[in-house]
Amino acid sequence: MRATLPTFALAAAIALAGCATRPASVENGAGPLALERDFSGRTYATGYFSNTITGLRRDFKVTLDGASQGGAFVLTERFVYADGEKGVKTWRFHSLGDGRYRGTREDVVGFADVARDGAAIRLSYDVDLPGDGGPTRVHFEDILVRTANGKVVNNAVVSKFGVPVGVVDLRFSRNPS
Repeated sequence: MRATLPTFALAAAIALAGCATRPASVENGAGPLALERDFSGRTYATGYFSNTITGLRRDFKVTLDGASQGGAFVLTERFVYADGEKGVKTWRFHSLGDGRYRGTREDVVGFADVARDGAAIRLSYDVDLPGDGGPTRVHFEDILVRTANGKVVNNAVVSKFGVPVGVVDLRFSRNPS
């Protein structure tokens, strides 16, 4: 199942025409997010990736640990997928001022551009996904917003050659689900 995303992403990019759109803002946002405040300490998340071409869905849970270290905010993500696969990714966010950050992670190509957008935080970055025929580069556009009930939501559009090929929906909580 893991190798199918790059294959379908490439097929979708060739077969479809259009532009990737940024995820819409989540309605009922309540207060601006701050990485250092809202993700410091332990946070839990439940979510899924859905391939918009095939309808394939992959559910996962994440345990996140965030802390300031050496001038950066470090956020370690421990993934457990419904099929039993596990993975760990570590973000390092460096503040550029004015609500902007530069982020790095093991699988991110170059840097992630991170910016506060009103009450939301937007991330824009490329990732090389492993596949049977070698890595496939996809682009993520994430938006994180605090909802009226105080929960943080991350919605992302995943694209290949500017064509949307998937979405990610992730819900954060301070309590394990």
